[in-house]
Parts: sequence; C-alpha cells; structure tokens
Amino acid sequence: MKRYGVLSLAASLGLATLSPFSAQAADDIIIGYAAAVTGMYAPYDSVDGAQCEIDRINEKGGVLGRKLRLEARDMKSDAVMAATAGQELIDLGATAILSPPSDDTSIPIAALALPHGIAVLSVGSTQVQFPAASPENAYLVPYGDNLSAGAAAEYAIKQGYKNAVLMITRDIGSYGLATPEYFGAAFEHLGGKVLKRINYNTGLSDYRAQLAEIQAMDPKPDVIFGGFITPDGAVFPRQFMAAGLDKITFMGTDGYDDPGILEIAGDSAKMIKFVTHGFPSAGSPLEEFYADCTKRGYKIQNIFFGLAGESVLVVKTAIEAAGSADPAAVNAAIKEIKDMKGITTDSITYKDRGGVPIKRMAVVEVVNGKFTKVQDILPAYVPAP
Repeated sequence: MKRYGVLSLAASLGLATLSPFSAQAADDIIIGYAAAVTGMYAPYDSVDGAQCEIDRINEKGGVLGRKLRLEARDMKSDAVMAATAGQELIDLGATAILSPPSDDTSIPIAALALPHGIAVLSVGSTQVQFPAASPENAYLVPYGDNLSAGAAAEYAIKQGYKNAVLMITRDIGSYGLATPEYFGAAFEHLGGKVLKRINYNTGLSDYRAQLAEIQAMDPKPDVIFGGFITPDGAVFPRQFMAAGLDKITFMGTDGYDDPGILEIAGDSAKMIKFVTHGFPSAGSPLEEFYADCTKRGYKIQNIFFGLAGESVLVVKTAIEAAGSADPAAVNAAIKEIKDMKGITTDSITYKDRGGVPIKRMAVVEVVNGKFTKVQDILPAYVPAP
C-alpha cells in the first residue's frame, strides 16, 4: 500500500497535529518537530524526511529497545506559532525537539525548552545566531552560514573570479544579511574585491532597479553572491540573461538547493553555482536514503528531506551514547558527538563547536538543466560569525 508522506497529508487536511500512528505505546521515545509545514519556510523543512528515518530505525529495533515516535506540529512559518508548537511538544514529554529553519522561529522554542534540559535542533537553519542565543541547548543540524559562505568564496577565487557584488536583503533574517557579508569577508581575505552592496526585497518579479545599478558599473562583477531563496534566486539570473549579462555568475548556498529554481530560471540556471549540504551521488548515503524512502512511498522534496532524516540520526546517536532518553542526558551527549557518519555528509562533529557542526559540503552547478555536483569542499578559511 502506498504510504502518503506525513507532511503532504497533514498540509492538505490543515492539521496542526501530525502523527503517523493510530495507537501510541507508552514507552515510545518522543521526538518533537515544530515544523514549517505551511508558509514561506515550508520548502526548507521536511516532516517526511524525519518520519522516514524513524521508520528505518524502528524496523531495526528502535533505540535502547524502545520505538521512536515523531510528534509534529505545523508552526506555519510564524515565530509566535513556533513558540506555541514548542510548548505543546514540551508538554508531551519530548526527549528532543526539531525546530524550524530560521533563527527567529527557533530561538523561542529553545528558550522554552531550556529549563527542561531539552535539546532543540534546527533542521534547516544555517544561522549561527540561533545556537549563540541559547548555547546550552540549541544546535544546527546544517553547517553555519559562515562555513558555507567561506566555501563559496574559496571556490569563487579558484574559478578566477576577482570582483564581487553582494546582494543584501532584510526580509529573511540573518540569512539575507549576514551570509553575503561572510562571503565578502572570505572573498577579500583570499584576494578578491567586493565592489558594491546592493539591497533588494524578496518575493518580487522585477529586479530592474538592481540590474540597472550593475549595468552602470565599470568594472562589472564576475560574481554576484546573496542569501538567495526561491523564487528570487531564479528571477535574478533570468532578468540578467535577458539584458545580455549572462557572463556573470550567481552564487549562493542552500537556498538555491530547490528544484523550483530550475523551472523558474530556465536556461539562465546555467549562471548559478552554490554550496549545499550534500549531493545524492551514486553510492552515497544520501542516494541510498532517498532511494529507500522513495520505495516506502515518500516524495523527496529537496536536500532538506535528507537533513530532517539526519536530525533524527543525531538524536538517535545521542540517546545511544547517553544510554538514556532523559532529555538532559541526550542534550549533554549531543555536545560530545565527533565524526558521526551522517546522511548528507560523511562526518559531523559537535564537540567544542558551540552548537554549530563542522561538515563537509558540496559545490553544485547546473548542467543541461540539472543540478550537478562539482566537488566536495571544506574551506581552509572560515570567517568569524
């Protein structure tokens, strides 16, 4: 029987409570998930990815002889709703909580969970401001923006790019503000030059004002870097190509890792290069995870499906290391994780990292209308957060 993904089913029914089981065992270990099932952050969360990994773990006997159970709530991409969802999950007795993909929606959950010793792990956020705001119990599952931006800058320099423009937006928190600055700091440290910073707003269909600024520049940039997300990351290169500026490369990080970018950008997608969490290369753990979950009836949305599964794997590893599902013990065990084999990457370390893991990443470009891995990367220089 085909199993419909929990996220898709819940979203269609408009449910706030998502649970795949009709009867719950009293001794299940609960992993809570305050997820962006709906709203602007929905492409960057995946209840399905978390549930698939729980299915896989439970089929092998669970953890410490107990089954894992996912309890998810739709926080609707809203910070106030995130706090409400977080409190519900705390009241349910969650051992750990997976949180939404932004610092402003994850910080309220971590604040509520802290007195209970509950670890809060953001599935999709790369914003280092989140663990900095609650260092005792807040973690990123992805890399930090400074690491990925540093990697993008290193790759850009190796491509021979000398001049850059930074695109800045205040609409998506520190991802749109700080990530370009991290890139700029690393780019200049490595010998490049930032020519200009240009402001923009997300969600528009027309960026002629920004295009005009760059058309007037001499010299023009080799690369434009921003905290691009869908659809903006595709609209920019499409308009630049139409204006004859198709020799400029657009670079970003995981906000570009969305198949919707390819559809919107069309032929101009070949102007895009980005650094992301991993790539389903032949024989990789991510490819195996995608294939197995597809067989189970889940639809793979994007890389955040893999990160959600990886989030569950981090919690499982910590429970096993602690020998207990006690939240405080699990929280302490996460801080000691070193060289854990993940789903999106081959090594994850939290020890002495302040809640921001060190992870190898992938550089991706678009070839013949498809995302194509160029190389793995771990930058030599990482700008300070």
